[in-house]
Amino acid sequence: MCLNDSSFLIPGTTGTADGNNNLLTWSDIFCVPPIGSLASQCGGAGQAAPPVLQNHARLAPIAIQTSSYAGTSGLTATGTGFVFYIDGEFFLMSMAALPPANAQWTLRTYSGAVVGTPGSYSFQSAIRPATIPGLRAQVAYQGTAFDATTTTDAQLARIHTVPDPYYVTNALELTPTTKVLRFVNLPSQAIVRIYSVSGVLVQVLTLNDATSGSEITWNLRNRNNQFVASGVYFYHVETPDGKSKVGRFTVVNFAQ
Repeated sequence: MCLNDSSFLIPGTTGTADGNNNLLTWSDIFCVPPIGSLASQCGGAGQAAPPVLQNHARLAPIAIQTSSYAGTSGLTATGTGFVFYIDGEFFLMSMAALPPANAQWTLRTYSGAVVGTPGSYSFQSAIRPATIPGLRAQVAYQGTAFDATTTTDAQLARIHTVPDPYYVTNALELTPTTKVLRFVNLPSQAIVRIYSVSGVLVQVLTLNDATSGSEITWNLRNRNNQFVASGVYFYHVETPDGKSKVGRFTVVNFAQ
């Protein structure tokens, strides 16, 4: 999209600071909606007929000179060109003739500014602005009340042990602080019963997590506080609403 002298042909477009709609300057971009109302410049929201971006380029007198918004009076043309709006940025393009049809340009932009003096320049980064003036994001969401006493079949299907099989690979893992097996993706309230392959109850673990579910860690000790032997074990998960899941895992102890 471009800003050129055609953009100011609408009657009532008189809000530019230099008062000269026949000369394109940096101050002219403040008149493009919604910048005028957001920056309280160029007549603000009360501007009768703000300039509009054009879908074509057209050469017009342009002043490639440093100026403040209100300090453009007295500027003279430095050549011809137009104001180019692309990727959320305005560029003053100075050229003697428009490029031929189907010409391809490469745009490389950076968010920030180059500051300093000749021989000592540095780049200061900045947050990249939105590519459309006044762009905003809207997010729609719908919340539901969490019920800790209700469990879905999908929740039960996600329950499993980590790791499986559980390998005790060295003697150092025989300490209580390093032997850990996890039951993950549990509902917020659950009772986990662990059984040996012969049906003997090995351990009972309980979970009551009001934050909507978590996991239980097991130190691989039975109800007598002894490490369990190698073998296949079954677990039974029971929820407050009467649902349950049965699974199995394997423990392989360290062997010298």
